[in-house]
Amino acid sequence: MSDDPRLLAKVATLYYKNQLSQHEIAQRLAISRQTAGRLLQRARDTGIVRVEIMSPVSYETEIECRLEEAFHLREAIVITPAAETEEAIKRGIGQAAADFLRRRLQDGDVLGIVSGSTTLYECVLQLKPMRLNQLRVVGLNGSVNRQTPLSVTENIIHRVAGTLNGQPIVLTAPAFVDRPEIKASLLGDSSLAPVLALARQARVALFGIGDFSENSSPYREGFVSGDTLRAIRARGGIGEICGHGYDLDGRLCAPEISERTIGIELAHLREIPLAVALAGGTRKADAIYGALRGKYCNVLITDAETARALLKQQQARHR
Repeated sequence: MSDDPRLLAKVATLYYKNQLSQHEIAQRLAISRQTAGRLLQRARDTGIVRVEIMSPVSYETEIECRLEEAFHLREAIVITPAAETEEAIKRGIGQAAADFLRRRLQDGDVLGIVSGSTTLYECVLQLKPMRLNQLRVVGLNGSVNRQTPLSVTENIIHRVAGTLNGQPIVLTAPAFVDRPEIKASLLGDSSLAPVLALARQARVALFGIGDFSENSSPYREGFVSGDTLRAIRARGGIGEICGHGYDLDGRLCAPEISERTIGIELAHLREIPLAVALAGGTRKADAIYGALRGKYCNVLITDAETARALLKQQQARHR
């Protein structure tokens, strides 16, 4: 049977627009089912049919697969922002993270949140209501900072819990303390220990990645002096998660901050089934790379330009 353009268009119309099965098309046109299938394939091959996958957020699926393979991730989500601005990148990542949670969260889950990330806050803004049963939303870091007694952390946890029909559980303690002995005392407190124990049971954890610079939360909050920041950077510190600093290989390198940080340890993030990092912008590429090398996340949501920079860095390392 020749490739009659009219017949190709007819078969394609019946299949894609009229929603007929190949069997129904075969009966209607007095051809075999195998012929109907071949004609549909030819309609695609010759351009009579063009398949477009439409999404409110543009994704780079090929790069996603490359990231998953290069860094052994459970999932990578790579967005193309509406504009190459920091705000657009954050909005795009936030939307993708909200969609991820809607797809991945289950009844009975413990969702852990490390607050302090403006990208994570974009995710919170774009969450759609869900009726999950017995969901607990727990803070993975302290909820009190020096700027306000009731911080963004607590507000975020309550907002997420309200949107997802979950129970909010806040780690009511400072994000950072002045001395290690204060941290030791707080961690033994009967009201905080159960929250941290629950945090370590999270099936899904959501957190941002900071670069070790004047933009990092410990520095902005005044818990890290300029001298300390420069010393950490001199020993290779490039990234920060939940107040813990690490170098390009993911090795912890800022004990003077970690020993004063109230929150989950990075080693515990490695044990969480879905440890989801939200971070983008090439300015943070080294910090994200260090987090991947340290295996602190097994899901990464980022933008296409940053993803390409990460792949380039990994390729250079393995030459």
